[in-house]
Amino acid sequence: MNAKDTERMTMPGEAPTDEDLRHDAELTRQELAETVSALGEKADVKARAQRVAHEKAEELREKGDDLVDKLPPQVATRVRPVVDGATRRPAIPLAGLLALLIVLRIWLKRRHAG
Repeated sequence: MNAKDTERMTMPGEAPTDEDLRHDAELTRQELAETVSALGEKADVKARAQRVAHEKAEELREKGDDLVDKLPPQVATRVRPVVDGATRRPAIPLAGLLALLIVLRIWLKRRHAG
């Protein structure tokens, strides 16, 4: 909106014209639509969560690439496929890590109990 969009046709202190009233109603509709849209975006938790997950996945890819770039070439060629797989599907390595932690916990409980 520019300054022309918010100007009234009549002088201050005078009664507004029909055109002024229509213009004010249109401005109010636009502001209300923007407010409703902003509230809708804030209420859409699923979309916000997906956006954050996408951003975190991209960060993970970048950090994985940085890590592989620092490795010697012989090691990097072997590690690259693992990093690529982990960053494309981060749920798989996370599930593996979770399973490992569960096994370790069970093993430690049995070790201390016996």
